[in-house]
Amino acid sequence: MRSLRSFLASFLLVLCAIGAVPSLANAQSTSDPAERLKEADALINSGQPKAAYAVLNSVVDDYWQRIPMFVQKATFATNITGYGTYSERVPIFKVNEPQIIYVEPVGFGYGVRDDGKIFAAWAVDYNLTDTQGASLFQRNEFLKVNVPLGMHNREIHLTLTINLTGLQPGNYISHYVLKDQNSEKQTQFSLPFEVTE
Repeated sequence: MRSLRSFLASFLLVLCAIGAVPSLANAQSTSDPAERLKEADALINSGQPKAAYAVLNSVVDDYWQRIPMFVQKATFATNITGYGTYSERVPIFKVNEPQIIYVEPVGFGYGVRDDGKIFAAWAVDYNLTDTQGASLFQRNEFLKVNVPLGMHNREIHLTLTINLTGLQPGNYISHYVLKDQNSEKQTQFSLPFEVTE
């Protein structure tokens, strides 16, 4: 009789544990990030790495939507082939030489097209100044960038190409304002450069 009771008690414990697994995998079970990280840890310990990753990803996604947008990396470059794969160049350009800029935005929003596809998009304001800060050229929405995405991708880069035709030799600073088209977020960055004969 005791062995039957022990068996039933053990069986009930197993059923309770199995019943708890869906709640652990459910990223919406709590909004407290610390608790959700505990959920992910429990899922890892119970041999469910895929479910643990889903919980961790949802935590990161929540933070992503809440943080202000910023630029993690912006540099003049050549031979840009993907995220983090580019050749950085010295910021010295010949007169009329196009400038290619590699940019890594963080914390942007996501849009959904009518066909259900996800995208990220920015309007870019531009201001060219001399080294003392005097504005030489300024234009809002100088560029528009649209990036199709397969999901809520976070590791993306932008390739901006600027043609400053007729700019005389000297030292300048380009100021960029990235305005997210899928949220109210915006951020800015500046790149000094030199133009030579």
